[in-house]
Amino acid sequence: MSTPITPEHGPAAGDFGPLTLDDLANRAEKAHAEHLEGYTASTVLHRLYMAEAFGNEELRAALDLLFSRLDLARVRTREEWRQAYNSWAIPAGVDPVPADPTVMDGEVIATVDELYGFPPDNDPAA
Repeated sequence: MSTPITPEHGPAAGDFGPLTLDDLANRAEKAHAEHLEGYTASTVLHRLYMAEAFGNEELRAALDLLFSRLDLARVRTREEWRQAYNSWAIPAGVDPVPADPTVMDGEVIATVDELYGFPPDNDPAA
């Protein structure tokens, strides 16, 4: 997050006092940390995939399954973080994080490249 989560970033709206905003900020930070853990796990699995999976179909299949489950977990944790952050940001007077336009009902519907009209990397016509 580019803006640190503190209640000093804007006027509190409604009945949100500094302790409530601090609690919301703590919840958003925790959700963000959990979301980032998915990227750490993905990095470790990718390194294992690159180092050990060549020629080992069983390991590659298992890692592919883990990657797909990890992708779903990242979609879920990003949305949980976004909701927690926005629960703090709106009353604190900070711009909320918009919904991910590539995700609908927890499923990825487009890549960022597709969303913005760039051809996929594996397209031979590109």
